[in-house]
Amino acid sequence: MQESQDTTPVVKSDNSQEQPIEQESQDTALVDSLDVGPESEESTDRRRIIGIALIAVVLLAIVGLTIWGMVTHPILTSVLRDISIIVLALVTLIIGLFLVVLIFQLQSLIVLLRDEIRPILDSANQTANTVRGTTTFVSDAVVTPLIQVASLASGVAQTLRTLAGTGHKAKRRTRTKPDSTQE
Repeated sequence: MQESQDTTPVVKSDNSQEQPIEQESQDTALVDSLDVGPESEESTDRRRIIGIALIAVVLLAIVGLTIWGMVTHPILTSVLRDISIIVLALVTLIIGLFLVVLIFQLQSLIVLLRDEIRPILDSANQTANTVRGTTTFVSDAVVTPLIQVASLASGVAQTLRTLAGTGHKAKRRTRTKPDSTQE
């Protein structure tokens, strides 16, 4: 049997991988077809404006047909008016009930804040005062004496080094004058 040979032209890249030329041109064509430039933004804006205008025209047509229907059929209009009044009254009652429920919920929230949150805040203030007192105590009883002992020990050590002659001598810095010949 014969083996089929691939006759697709091949391009070698820097990293020695072989890629068919056709695949490369297809990828380039795909990238070119995904144009995301200002022209596509303009067409998107144009479509949005056309859609809004179409919705406005449809709504105006519905309102116009409704008014025309009410003028030409007064009996149907009076029935629709009565039904609308009843629906409006029911909706008003439902909204009133929701407002009453909202007032009760608001009252329970106020009670919760007064009875539950205030003790928590008082406890947090008490804890902060305790921490403040502890910090003051530790500062006065531990840190301040420790600093005094450390400074005394440092002074004694420096005195002993000075008396022994191994103390640090201060190095004097000599100022060098800038070279006026270099410009």
